[in-house]
Amino acid sequence: MLTIENALLKVEIDEVGAQISHVIDKMGNFDYIWNGSQWPYHAPIKFPIIGKLNNQGQLQDKIDKINENGFAYDMKWTVVDKGDDRVSLTLTQSESTLEDYPYEFSLMVTYSLTGNQLQVDFYLKNTNSQAMPYSLGFAPTFNVPFIPDGTRLNFNNYELNFMPEVQTLSHLELTQEKFLTGKELPINDAIKSRLPLNYQEFKNGPILISNAGLTEVSLNSQNSEHQIQLTLEDFPYLAVSTLGEQETQFISIELMNGLPALSNQTNNEENNLKQHQVLPPDQEAKLTTNITFK
Repeated sequence: MLTIENALLKVEIDEVGAQISHVIDKMGNFDYIWNGSQWPYHAPIKFPIIGKLNNQGQLQDKIDKINENGFAYDMKWTVVDKGDDRVSLTLTQSESTLEDYPYEFSLMVTYSLTGNQLQVDFYLKNTNSQAMPYSLGFAPTFNVPFIPDGTRLNFNNYELNFMPEVQTLSHLELTQEKFLTGKELPINDAIKSRLPLNYQEFKNGPILISNAGLTEVSLNSQNSEHQIQLTLEDFPYLAVSTLGEQETQFISIELMNGLPALSNQTNNEENNLKQHQVLPPDQEAKLTTNITFK
């Protein structure tokens, strides 16, 4: 386990998956990140696909089998730089990845602390002589409530607030198998840009938001001074999820630059949903989010 820290925060990162495992508030001595047994992940990085494939061969017909959400989240990454308040890890292709994803790549994530803010930078390089299709998702999962307090705070006391304000929040409809239907529908419980949390809202699975124009989302409660803010500019989609009917005390806020596959019943030619990005040969892509813990 790797540790970076400053006067305010202590962050632990697992080399397997390069995922954040803990963000400890040093003043309050509590952990923002989920570590419960009902869901084994903390902040998985999803690459080179988000969701699972169907039989449409959506990544330029070159990929017909790959694990759901790719392979980056359960592979060991290599530490390439380490300081007191920053760390960088990389993942490159291997014989096993090339079997299912026939592309050579270099993916680096850098975590760096400044005050109460954790900056997360992804750098992806296409080292092939051909264009490389990919999607990248980052799903930090937070305790809700942040501080265990059964008498004052619970899941339903929290809400998500999006900036800038919109008149209607909508979501991309998913089938039971978690494929896109191609439809965009209003979120029932949203009040303009505010989405109060309740388990019923997640009974059918994740809420998948096409967030064009949204720049920030915050997780907060009117009954607590603490909140989390994430910047969204580099990620055009956002998925919010929990285990719904199991009433677990966490919320996952996944930032995505691609989408799950379309249902086989959806006509690809009639919708403009962008399932994946395409990186030209020998080019790099950078995606950044800043997570502020207050």
